[in-house]
Amino acid sequence: MSGLRIHGRKSATRCSGRALAVAFASVTLLTGCLPEAWQSAPPDRESIVDFQKTSDQVQRSRKMARLQPAETEITDVYPQTIERDIAEPVRPPAAEPVTAPPVKPANFSLARFHGALRALEAGQRQKPVTILHLGDSHIASDRLTGDMRAMFQKRFGDAGRGLMMPGFPFTYYRARGVRFAKRGAWKAANSFKRAGGLYGVTGVRLTTHQKDARLSLTSENGPFEWAEVAFLAGPKQGSAVVAVDGNGKVVKTRAPKSAVQRVRIDHKGTKLTIRATGGGAVTVLSWSVGQNRPGVRYVNLGIPGATADTPNLWNEQFVRDDVASLNPDLIVLGFGTNEGFNDGLDLEAYQRRVTDLTGRLLDAAPDASLAIIGPADGARLPRFARGRKSVCRVLDAAARRDYRRLLRAGSAKLAGWHAPPKLAGVRDTLRRIATEKTAHFWDWSDAMGGECGVHKWVRSKPQLASSDHVHITRAGSRRSAQAFFESLMAGYEAGGKLASRSVAGSRGESVSR
Repeated sequence: MSGLRIHGRKSATRCSGRALAVAFASVTLLTGCLPEAWQSAPPDRESIVDFQKTSDQVQRSRKMARLQPAETEITDVYPQTIERDIAEPVRPPAAEPVTAPPVKPANFSLARFHGALRALEAGQRQKPVTILHLGDSHIASDRLTGDMRAMFQKRFGDAGRGLMMPGFPFTYYRARGVRFAKRGAWKAANSFKRAGGLYGVTGVRLTTHQKDARLSLTSENGPFEWAEVAFLAGPKQGSAVVAVDGNGKVVKTRAPKSAVQRVRIDHKGTKLTIRATGGGAVTVLSWSVGQNRPGVRYVNLGIPGATADTPNLWNEQFVRDDVASLNPDLIVLGFGTNEGFNDGLDLEAYQRRVTDLTGRLLDAAPDASLAIIGPADGARLPRFARGRKSVCRVLDAAARRDYRRLLRAGSAKLAGWHAPPKLAGVRDTLRRIATEKTAHFWDWSDAMGGECGVHKWVRSKPQLASSDHVHITRAGSRRSAQAFFESLMAGYEAGGKLASRSVAGSRGESVSR
């Protein structure tokens, strides 16, 4: 991988299938559990159309121009002294004016994001407000993020679904509001599974070598007004036809060097189709649909089992170009659950790696606000405790320190559901990073009632968490989304003028992101 690797110990996750070093019940982390029913695309052929409103130029990845602040020369100006022939009476010096300290707006860390929403709501902004949410399988099935999208779009307008993973990257992938179909042989590659090759910000890709193999996306919420597909271009790549409702254009992805090739079609329709036409591999990195109107786009990119280390396997330039193309107003990091279930995690090294990740993302989107989610409450039940009465225990500091020894000994202190010993440490680490980065922090576990909250959610009516004590049900996702939405919107109504003044400052002056 180019550029984005961070040296350090890789976080083990429950989703990878690796044992956690001691014998206790295997809890499959963040892999989702929804049934899937795929449909086949119809064997229709496309009409190749010269789209008048579409740029036919190939957009390839390129280095982002770095904006350097203009140098300003500051000169001290002194008042002139005017001599007079007639002496004036001596007056006492005027009192120095008292300057009140600057007042930070409510939810200062989200001032830029709130400013974008405020401009949108006032009709002063025509481009969409985009939210980019990266994480694990808590968002892979688009439950929590789908509810977030619905709430933002209901209030601020619907600018369309936005960027999505291509088709069928893993079993539990869902994108609310659209339906996927495929025909022919497509091979999925997943960065979490450490499959080799190049990845953009989706962390996955789909490839076919079969002529006439198809992928399709159908909107279930009415027609979209434009569509865009990001292909991998390179020496061994072939050609495809990209079409909206049968009106398509030929795309040749063969190139001297590997790059991202984006192809956009400005045509209203409900179905986007990609058909391989031969000449080499056709590799799809992402696809997008949207509306040509102001509103909100909420992009969720979650991979089951992913950690904050997973983006290190993505190509640095591809990610920079993807993030710059999205131009998000808010970046949300939703990792931490899988790291918290890794009993061997080095928290100091983890903090360095996450800090580096946030820095790279904000370099690619310098005007974005940043929000970090502290992982949801979760619990495990050791193997030796199975069959006993279902209880949840809060471990004290001594039990966390001696956790491995107590687990080997089958201690009664661990004979029940309990949070893994590193989970609270991961949450505290992410909170510190948020403070250092002037980022918004939302503690998901706090919204669940704190430690052992997940056990209460499992036993609640309706059930808010799955019996594995890790995943959240649809009802739990709705409740969590409401809490997260309220957290992001806190201070929005009252902070208008103060937030606008803060946004006018420079990032170098520690003005809120």
